[in-house]
Parts: sequence; structure tokens; C-alpha cells
Amino acid sequence: MDEPRLIYYNDGHHFNAKRIEPPASIHMLQWPVDEVAGTGVDLLVLGLGYGDVYFHDSKVGRVVGQQKEVWESYIDWRIMRMVEEARKLGTDQVHEVIKRGKELGIRVFPSLKLQDVAPPGGERCGLLKGERGAEVCIGTEGRNEWAYDFAHQSVREDKLAVLREILVDYEADGIELDFLFGNAYFKPEQVSGHTGLMTEYMAHIRSLAREVGESQNREIPIMARICLERDQNLSMGLDVEAWLADGSIDFAVGQDERVLTDTQPKPEWLPRAAKAAGGAAYYRSPRRVYDERVGTPSIEMYRALRQTLDRQGYSGLYHGYMRWPLSEVEYQFLREMAFPEVHRRRPKRYYLQPREGAADEESTTPDRQLPAELKEGETIRLSISVADDLEGARQDGELRKPILTVRFSFFCIDDEVELRFNGRVLSWEEAEVTDERALTMKVVLAGGMSVQAPPGMSAHWFRYKLELDDLKPGENLLEVECRRMDERAGFTRSVNGVEVLTRFRDMERPEGMGIERVAPAGG
Repeated sequence: MDEPRLIYYNDGHHFNAKRIEPPASIHMLQWPVDEVAGTGVDLLVLGLGYGDVYFHDSKVGRVVGQQKEVWESYIDWRIMRMVEEARKLGTDQVHEVIKRGKELGIRVFPSLKLQDVAPPGGERCGLLKGERGAEVCIGTEGRNEWAYDFAHQSVREDKLAVLREILVDYEADGIELDFLFGNAYFKPEQVSGHTGLMTEYMAHIRSLAREVGESQNREIPIMARICLERDQNLSMGLDVEAWLADGSIDFAVGQDERVLTDTQPKPEWLPRAAKAAGGAAYYRSPRRVYDERVGTPSIEMYRALRQTLDRQGYSGLYHGYMRWPLSEVEYQFLREMAFPEVHRRRPKRYYLQPREGAADEESTTPDRQLPAELKEGETIRLSISVADDLEGARQDGELRKPILTVRFSFFCIDDEVELRFNGRVLSWEEAEVTDERALTMKVVLAGGMSVQAPPGMSAHWFRYKLELDDLKPGENLLEVECRRMDERAGFTRSVNGVEVLTRFRDMERPEGMGIERVAPAGG
């Protein structure tokens, strides 16, 4: 079974269904495939509607428009109209996306959200919950009152029916099981006792895929999207390692629940378990970055992340929700991320991100090292990991001097501070120092998101061209020793950001005098 190199997720409505002005056309229904054709995307994942209400013409589940006549939500009305118009054309969204994928050679996995928390009576409540109500729900106070309880056989059978329909009637290339639309699958006191039940259920799904595959003379892979952290999965009764070991799933996608993405190493349990079982692991990164230049990672940042994942044994990236319609920036990402080996000697930015969570509370990401407050007589020690093959490039004479940038928040120029990188003292005379009194970071946080670093500050940047031997593969140590602080400066100063830019002799257009790039010759 071929492992995909780059997986792209389209939820079916943010970037398709609700964008279609009625009436829908075949061309518009096929757009999720057309927009990634010719890129490195070799697997498109398409969301099957809302949690428990679908956008395809399902015979076993509730379809948008069913059991409702008047629409208060403009967006939901547009989606209902897409379904209605597609039905008039004798088709639906899922059918057209799968058909188009086969025409253009892009595999399509419809994605089924296993959980749903909508209460009965709502326009996003499915048929089973509408009929059975609290009987089939977890029932705990709060978010999971109306979440499905998978201890009930009827719940498990309901989801199996949708999967069977997608595999039999639509002949999908495979299926994704999305476990991240909820954070519970059993009553809290029953999780440990029912973890085995969920493992058995996954084996039933594998049996279904095998049965359908044999009848259609093909192999049907199964992918699960789960939490990146092992313990988070187990706390929900999801034993992903067991699923991989017994062959219930082929691909596992670890979704990083953090707000900010960084280039540092990720949990190794997932690629290790996938490799041992003959499967493949993928990483779904957050989409934001705390940076003064960009609000989402630049291509040099993504290159660094992709090299890190490759070194750790991940088979690739899983991405989606990119700025839409896709522009050249997004298409560069979609071209490059499938082939990390091609970009091993392209510029990359390895960087550290700040801790997350409310400023006055314990951090939700305690492993992060920034911001680090300067204190007189103390030394800050920061580790930054680099995944490039530096030695190979150095031997070929293709390694250029890396650039280390240290960003300080509210730095006091009268303090006595010494910087050392992997033991070598970096003198102030070596540094290119710049400052900005009113810096605003580019990141835009949505509701409930917070980071323990200021959205704006007075900043200083210390930028060093390192020697070729200063940087090493793996962990590198930056030390910031504060020997003396100006007694008249009572404000807090901190290391707020660290970045290493790796550079190589590359096939780039030459830099000219006063222009960014020299135009190519010829015409």
C-alpha cells in the first residue's frame, strides 16, 4: 500500500459547500480536487458534513435539508441548496469529488466524524440521537451531555452503516475516522473498562473494509485522526498503539492541539508504533506562529518542520484550512512539502515558540522554554534542534554560515549580558543589533486561545553569522548569562524568541545592487 506523501484536508463546507452560490454545478462540486491537482497532494480527505448530518445524499444518515423547512442561518441555507441542486443533477458532493479524484489520480478518503455533541432538536442533530435522545448519550454535565456513548451497540452500528455506504455505494479509495470532533466516547467512570471495546470496534471496521475490498477486488486503507499526545488518547479510551499493532488502521494522524506550531521534535511514540506495525504516521500542525514577520509559518519554517518530522520517522504532513482561495504562497507549500528530500539544501528557519495558556495561570505547554526572564547572576539555557544534514553539505562545500537571531523583549542596553552558542562566546561586536520601540506580532488568536508572551513590545534583535562548525545536527545550546543589570531599570526583560536560519549554496537567482533578485536572461 503506497504511503501518501502529503495529505490535504477539506472539511467539505468552509472551502466548498458554503462557497457555492446556488445553483451548484458539477465544476463547483469537483473543486476540492481541482484546486490541489498538479501539487504534491496525493491524498485528499473530504469531510462528510457536520458531525452527524451529511452533505451527500445518504440513505442511512440525516442529510442537510432533511426534517427542516425554514433556515435561520444563511450559511446552512446555502449548504442545503448545494445538496438540493446536486440532487437535481443526479449526484452529490462526495460522488463528484471521488469521481474527479479518480480522473486526476488523487486518492480521496471521506472523513467521518465519530463523535457529535449537538442536542436533539437542532439542525445538526442526527437521526439516531433524534430518535433515542439521552438513552444513547454520555449524559455528563457540560459539553458531553449529548455526546454519543459508544458503549451502546446502536451507536457503533450507526457509524458502521455510514462507513459501509461510503465504501460500497461511493467506492471511496479509503476512509478517515476523525476522533477529534469530541473529547469523550464513554461515561467517565467507564473509560478504562471500555477501551478494549473500542479496540474491538476498530477491528470490526477493518473487517468491513476487508469485506468490501474483496467484493470490489481492491484494498481499502483506513486512517485515524487522533491526538498527538498518547495519554490524551488513552484518557478517551482510544488505544491507538493496539489499533496499529493488530492491523485495524494503516495510517495514523497525530493532531497537535497547541495554538502555535514550532520546528522542534514531536512525540516519537506514534511514528515508532506505526513503523513497527508496517503503517505510517503523519503530523497535523497548528496553523499559527508567534512572529513579527508572519502570522502563519513561512515556507522556510515549514521546510524546517518537515525535515524534523522526516528525521523522526513521520511519513509526512497532514494539512488543511489554508488561506483560501489558494494563492502562490499556499501552492508553494503544497508543491514542496511532499518532497522533503528535494529541499534538504534550501534555506530553513528552526525556531522556538512561547508557552501557551493564560498569563496568570500554569502553562498548557510547560515543555516550551520561552519567554525566559533575565535575572542578574543567572544563565538562561535554551535548546534548539536542527534536523539538516549539515555535515554532508559541509563536505560538499555547499554550507553557508548559519544565522542565529535572538529576540529580546524590553532589553536594557546598559545590562551586561554574554551570549554563548554551543560553548563559544558570541561577542556584541559580532552581532548586528537592531531595535523597535513598538513591535506588534502578526499572530491572530481566535476565541479561547492565549499565549504567555506579549502581543506587542519594545524589542531588540541580536543577529549573528555563525561559523560553519558552530551549528550541529540535533540539539544546540544557546546560553544567555546576565552578569549585571542596570539598577535604574526596574522593568522585566526576557529572551522572547530564538531562530536559526540554515543556508546553503543553492540554485537561486543572484542578488543584485538594491534589488531583491536579478531577472533571468533571455526572452
